[in-house]
Amino acid sequence: MSLNVIIPDLLLPQDSVRLGRFITNIDHPHQGYHDPSWTEAPKPIITLREAFTGSNTKENDIGFTSALTSLLSVGFARRAKVEVEITTDHVRTYMLDNSDEWFVKATDFLATKTWIERQVDRDNDMFMIVGFHTVTNARIAQQIVSGTNTHGKTHVPTGLSLAALGPLGSVFKPSIQASNDRTDNVRTAFTAPGEQICALQYRKIQHRWLSSKTFDALRLSKSPRWTSVERGRDEEDDEDDTIEVESVPMPEETLNGKWDRINVSGNETLLIRIEAE
Repeated sequence: MSLNVIIPDLLLPQDSVRLGRFITNIDHPHQGYHDPSWTEAPKPIITLREAFTGSNTKENDIGFTSALTSLLSVGFARRAKVEVEITTDHVRTYMLDNSDEWFVKATDFLATKTWIERQVDRDNDMFMIVGFHTVTNARIAQQIVSGTNTHGKTHVPTGLSLAALGPLGSVFKPSIQASNDRTDNVRTAFTAPGEQICALQYRKIQHRWLSSKTFDALRLSKSPRWTSVERGRDEEDDEDDTIEVESVPMPEETLNGKWDRINVSGNETLLIRIEAE
């Protein structure tokens, strides 16, 4: 089962995240990260999906784009406290080509070895970004109906606003449309121009410490390993001096807290964190 995690920020500029990046916090892939190399960027596999429209309702066994729309709408609705509909021109998926080969190559850089050892010493979880999904020209909209009531007063329900979107307010550009005489149908809409990242796939990076004296027994292991570069090990006390790492599919139990989820046809799952009340 492939896990696709919608980030709490809901949308990030495409250039803020890179495939093959090592991170310690899946909620913030654009902070506290390590990019193994800027000169040898890993190759992406890009898939163009159909345009989609959706609202904050969920169904079982639906397509990926509909599921993505549904959970994004849930996230926006929670933040703005109104029901919304999301549309977009395109959905694209970027996958890391041959992630195992990239992981071996990435862990051969001295800077990567140092970064991994420091995260181990700090007891931090580690992950590698192996895929992300983007929406192009995403629009969120709310239909508001206003009109004259029996007392002759005009009533307008609470609508979507930039302030209600919090940090996302700086991403979206507002537009309002209205029509009619006694009853106005007002559509409040916000557009995020260009391509924005909304969900990511990760592999978890695991490690174990070994003693160089046990290498004969581990000769068949193909996982990257190296002698510690961050600190010396006390051989007299038989302290392990070698670290071995591997990347594995991210287990769902890694996801702390409560999550909304949709299982998608094609053995995929989309998840979004439920905000604390």
